[in-house]
Amino acid sequence: TIISTIHQPSEEVFRQFTKVMLLSHGELVFLGSVPELLETLSSSGFPCPDGLNPADCVVEQLDKPEVAAAIAANRPPLSTRAVVVRAAIEDSVDRRVSEMSKMCTLLRRNIACTKREPMLTKIRFIQSVVIALVCGFLFFQLDLNLMGVKSRAGAIFMLALTQMLFGLLGTLNVFIGERPVFLRETLDRCYSPASFYCARMIVDTVVQSVFGSVVVAISYFLVGFNSDSVSNFLVAAAVLVVMSNCGSSVGFVLSARTGNINAALALAPLAIVPQVLLSGFMIDTTSMVPPFNGLSYAVFFRYAYQALLFNEFNCADRSACDAAGSDWIMQGNKGCDNSPCKYCCDTVELVGGGICPVTTCQEALASLGLAGEEVWPVGETESETVFHNVLMLCALMVFLRTLGYIVLVRVFRSADRATKMIKK
Repeated sequence: TIISTIHQPSEEVFRQFTKVMLLSHGELVFLGSVPELLETLSSSGFPCPDGLNPADCVVEQLDKPEVAAAIAANRPPLSTRAVVVRAAIEDSVDRRVSEMSKMCTLLRRNIACTKREPMLTKIRFIQSVVIALVCGFLFFQLDLNLMGVKSRAGAIFMLALTQMLFGLLGTLNVFIGERPVFLRETLDRCYSPASFYCARMIVDTVVQSVFGSVVVAISYFLVGFNSDSVSNFLVAAAVLVVMSNCGSSVGFVLSARTGNINAALALAPLAIVPQVLLSGFMIDTTSMVPPFNGLSYAVFFRYAYQALLFNEFNCADRSACDAAGSDWIMQGNKGCDNSPCKYCCDTVELVGGGICPVTTCQEALASLGLAGEEVWPVGETESETVFHNVLMLCALMVFLRTLGYIVLVRVFRSADRATKMIKK
């Protein structure tokens, strides 16, 4: 259904309307088709002369109160829905719609808008599948040796980066298109910024979660990540989903603040590059000079990267390797096929007369600069460390969501002040 108001339409345009509603001094005068309107005018004693645009004729006639009353008396019966609408309008009781009802309506509208753009959804889905396959086959079934440890860190970094970028860039385009509608409807007091934002974030969170889960489901087993327990897979999926939502939150802040796709895209690298540089992948966080070492604590990429690494190098059972002792640490010419340890070394990776520097998950983490005071937050076990980092990641996501709402409210208030000044 499309409802529109129109000023002085041509006869051709006027006759294309399925139904016409006439109002006079705020009162409903007529509701029906154009032929019914012309018939009502004739039966009321005010026919439109031949050759005159019916729209112009109606406007001229409605200026006379007696004509409006005659049309209202001779109009065709209103439909049941129209009677209900009229009764609601004329009801003297203040029937205010709650903010929850408005949010639910906006939620349904956002879902409908998503369904109406299947091409965008298909592109996002194909994008997720392609990236997952590229990462999966690029790092296909990594070996459990020293080189494999470094490659796993690279694969984890790549997946986290793509999820952040997909979430950020996807939101830039979507909200900038909705921004004019949001300002117009909130300035008309159709709903509050809070209702709009909550409905928008619910849909966005679900969308980001679906695409993030697709990436993990495809790439996780292709790469050969830790599959000692199903919890390792679920944690990795949860972290990448939250990472995608963090990127989406940053994109929303940029699009809400700028209102221009070119300006938002120009600012996007300023938001992305610090996340990458301060994550701990390019340089250990403990090796950063002030103030960058302090700024790294405010980077959500750091906590996602640490959580994924500790989840990957979280060995379920080390008793066999501990029992083997130095026999497998001093490998000599032994291969890795029968190693009781989680990780081992190829011949070219042995150091110091045949010593393998990485045989356990703790040694793998240490080789990546994630041991002792080099990590924050840290728990007594790898699982606790993962939990603490996930908590920090979620806390920063909530902060970014809140920041997005604050920016949205400031945009609304700025537009509201400008509108009031124009009216004065």
